[in-house]
Amino acid sequence: MSSIHQKKTFGDHLTTLKKGWWILCILAILFAGAGYAVSTYVIPPTYEATAYILVVPQQDAEATTATTTLVSTYQDILRSPEVIDQVAQKMDVTDKRIFDLTDRLTVSSNLDSQVIALSITDRSAEQAAIQANTMTEVFQDYLPQLIKTSSTEVFSTARIPTKPVSPNILMNTAIGGILGLLFGLLIVYSRALGKKSVAEETKEPAYPQAVSRPSRS
Repeated sequence: MSSIHQKKTFGDHLTTLKKGWWILCILAILFAGAGYAVSTYVIPPTYEATAYILVVPQQDAEATTATTTLVSTYQDILRSPEVIDQVAQKMDVTDKRIFDLTDRLTVSSNLDSQVIALSITDRSAEQAAIQANTMTEVFQDYLPQLIKTSSTEVFSTARIPTKPVSPNILMNTAIGGILGLLFGLLIVYSRALGKKSVAEETKEPAYPQAVSRPSRS
């Protein structure tokens, strides 16, 4: 492909986009507005509260039990149905089936860290903090029954979050704007191809003129 043909093709693209710029702008604004409206008024906000637990191994247990192993063990205990059931009982939840804490619970820790982060998400910011703090209390009461070689301390209690973690209004608005641009490009190029096809069909074919031959006398 020659450079002249490439420049011509690029120029055709620019011409097509210039003719349909208003379609791109309208659709981008409409889709971005839809993403903003859905994120703000349709999708309910979700809040996340996090409590931090410090694992404190005893001196005589350091030789046999690594701190990282204890942290991993405590993470499994926090996710156990026994702990979750005790949290529901302490919060006076009668129907444990609706207390879907397992799907809203996240337990994590950094590598070689003695701090466990316990995060709970909920539609209510206050309930998220209450559930996280209740779980730390239940965990501290339940742990000595299982492991006596170490102890835990609440490094930081969960505070009531002020901002939701989802939906991400800015990201959803941007995604809506991008989808609007893509849909607009599809319409603009479809219109351009349609006009080109109509112009080629209505164009009269050029037939060569018949050469008249002199008649023989």
